[in-house]
Amino acid sequence: MVEHYGYDPWLVGLSFAMASLASLTALNLAGRLRDTAGLARYAWLAGGAFAMGAGIWAMHFIGMLAMHTAMPMRYDLTITLWSLLASILTSALALALVRKAQLSVVRLLFGGAVMGLGICLMHYLGMQAMQLEQPISYRMDLLLLSIVVAIVAASGALWLFFRLNPHGTNKRTTLPVRCLAALVMAVAITGMHYIGMAAADVAMVPAPSSEPAFSSVAFSVAIATVVASILLLALLMAIYDGHLATKNALLAASLKEANHELQSLVTLDVLTRLPNRLFLEQRLQEVLGRSERNQQPFSVLFVNLDRFKTVNDSLGHHIGDTLIKRAAQRLADAVRNQDAAARVGGDEFMIVTGEGTCRRGSETLAQRIVSSLGEPFQLGEQIVCISCSVGISCYPGHGDTPHELMTHADAAMHHAKSLGRNNYQCYEPGLSSVAERRNHLERRLRLALVNDSLSLAYQPKVDVLSGEVTGVEALLRWNDEELGQVTPDEIIPVAEETGLILPVGEWVLRTACQQVQRWHAKGMAMLPVAVNLSAIQLNNQHFVGMVEKILLETQLPAGYLEFELTESAIMQNPDNALRILLRLRKLGVMLSIDDFGTGYSNLSQLKRFPINRLKIDRSFTAGVTSDPQDAAIVKAVSMLAHSLDLDIVAEGVETDEQLAFIRELKGHQYQGYLCSKALPATQLERFLQARVALPA
Repeated sequence: MVEHYGYDPWLVGLSFAMASLASLTALNLAGRLRDTAGLARYAWLAGGAFAMGAGIWAMHFIGMLAMHTAMPMRYDLTITLWSLLASILTSALALALVRKAQLSVVRLLFGGAVMGLGICLMHYLGMQAMQLEQPISYRMDLLLLSIVVAIVAASGALWLFFRLNPHGTNKRTTLPVRCLAALVMAVAITGMHYIGMAAADVAMVPAPSSEPAFSSVAFSVAIATVVASILLLALLMAIYDGHLATKNALLAASLKEANHELQSLVTLDVLTRLPNRLFLEQRLQEVLGRSERNQQPFSVLFVNLDRFKTVNDSLGHHIGDTLIKRAAQRLADAVRNQDAAARVGGDEFMIVTGEGTCRRGSETLAQRIVSSLGEPFQLGEQIVCISCSVGISCYPGHGDTPHELMTHADAAMHHAKSLGRNNYQCYEPGLSSVAERRNHLERRLRLALVNDSLSLAYQPKVDVLSGEVTGVEALLRWNDEELGQVTPDEIIPVAEETGLILPVGEWVLRTACQQVQRWHAKGMAMLPVAVNLSAIQLNNQHFVGMVEKILLETQLPAGYLEFELTESAIMQNPDNALRILLRLRKLGVMLSIDDFGTGYSNLSQLKRFPINRLKIDRSFTAGVTSDPQDAAIVKAVSMLAHSLDLDIVAEGVETDEQLAFIRELKGHQYQGYLCSKALPATQLERFLQARVALPA
């Protein structure tokens, strides 16, 4: 043990205070180092290393001054300065380590060992600087313990530096937490010092020397005061800089929040608050990348609201927007947490499922969406019923690029629409060609409207008893130079989905009215003309005005115009349909229910409407002489029509036996190949002239 000396408790306390202040300063400087870059970082590193090293050195120096010796102690100036340099360099290493983004275990252990050994070097150089009569010897057990304590203390200090100053975040630990950490470090540093002092096994007797040295206690305290001032100044600078950094952090946080809000606006649909197409494409790319790496399936679902344009046009855009928002909410509720739903168009939504979603899971999700959107919507005082069609494409079977998956989901959705809507379909090979043809049809149909390359054919309506032609039905025809003959079964669905049904319907109505007037101008009898009416036209708020305008332009009496519409078109929005039909009847336009028996057949609703006649669908007429059920249906429809005082028109009459059946039921008119198929205007004109010339 060291002999002949004790310790001044006030100076021991001062040494602990110095160690605590040095530790607290080091913690603050470590944070400043990690928040700065360029020359400022190196300036903080140099200043911090000096402040921290001088503080630890001063602690050891004051600790040695705390010893009570028989005579004033003298210290070798050169060795003392070397010990100070060792402390500063060790501190520089510690600060350089903690400014890294990652503190690996290897770096922690290496840094702790170097720093601990540096502290020991500083301590034992300081001991060596004492000018004694006898050289100092050490107890190896305590010396080794002091080294272990120094390394462990240094490693703990590095770990605390790193944990209390997290990289890449504006969050700083609170001052009380940093003070507590500084006290822990101070205990470790002073503990190492006094263990090292206890390891010295010699009487502290000063030796005379002519070498540069200092011995005045007052001078030593002055040096300690200067060092303390340096530490205090560094601490104040760190606090001030921390204040500026906090302000900068607040500004940075505000800027980050603004950028986040801007990013949200870029990737968010304003109406529904769902993500938009840009977000969905980014998400699809991310999910595709992970699925490729992990060999996991997922799916893309394309959701389209059925007949949304009908609601939007008939009830107004305000109701349409509300419907879109409500549908988006139901869609968001139907998907799972791992799925991403987005609005990608007016009434179109798309979903990217989470990784690991198989085809069966995607079909279950699609069924849930169809069921949810199929429930009625209460929009203010309006109750609106719509449905949706869903297309599914699965990775990897249906594509391995975002474009393929989205295109194939779109093709599957249109296939679902072609099967009657209100269902879901998975992509199958060949559907792409169907979708491509549909897109081609849309482009060519738009061009046909511009080039006036559509045409009409007219099928006669014949009086059941007299055999006279009593009117015609105008039917749309399209012979495209690229697509060839396109049937109405292809034209009408594409026109309804794209909104082209409105300009196409207007063209059909104007052309039919003009043709009747041309025939009349040639001396032919004025023939009533029937035009088919779609649900979208019926629910368009400008439809009646358009009809009035065309009747005025063509000078056709309203009683010679008839609109044929299906039960399903009426029942989509019965209240609105009733208002429109009453306005048409007020004009004098005739109204008939087409394909009666194939739609809703809601008799309680049907009797509300101002209908003039019922048309029996050809699917029933064809079997009246061979199928008892068809015959029974036609009889029932006839009885209903007579009870409601409606005319009866039978479609698809091809044989005399079928005509005789209709005549027996007191039907009024028929259409079919028994008289004539639908003919172009010029051919029908010749047909009518030839029919008039026949002998009675």
